[in-house]
Amino acid sequence: MTFRERLREQIDYCGFLDKEVASMAGISKRTIDSYVGSEACMPSAEVAVRIAKVLGVTVEYLVTGEKDSRTLQNNEADIYNEKTRNLLKHFSKLSNHDKDLLVSFAETMEKAK
Repeated sequence: MTFRERLREQIDYCGFLDKEVASMAGISKRTIDSYVGSEACMPSAEVAVRIAKVLGVTVEYLVTGEKDSRTLQNNEADIYNEKTRNLLKHFSKLSNHDKDLLVSFAETMEKAK
C-alpha cells in the first residue's frame, strides 16, 4: 500500500471530507487532492506532520504502514482518536470568532484545574 492509499484510507476511516482535513491541517483542498489523487504527490515533512496529527496517526504510519511503538495502545488510541476527530470536526465548522471563544474557554477550564 502506498502513502496515497494509506492517506485516503485514514481520511475515510476518520469520517472526514478531504476539505475538512485540509482546513484542519492548514493547507488548501487542492493540496490535499494532490496527495490523494492520481498525481500522488508527497507532502513536505512539515505538512505530513500536520496531516498525521489531524488523522491521529504518525507520519511513519502514513509513509510505511508501520505503527510507531511509542504510540498509544490500539484501544486507547481509538478512543482518543474518536473523541479528537469528533471535536475537530465540530471545531472546523465554527467561525473564527467562535473558535477563539472556544479556545479561550478551554484555556480557562485548564487553568481552573
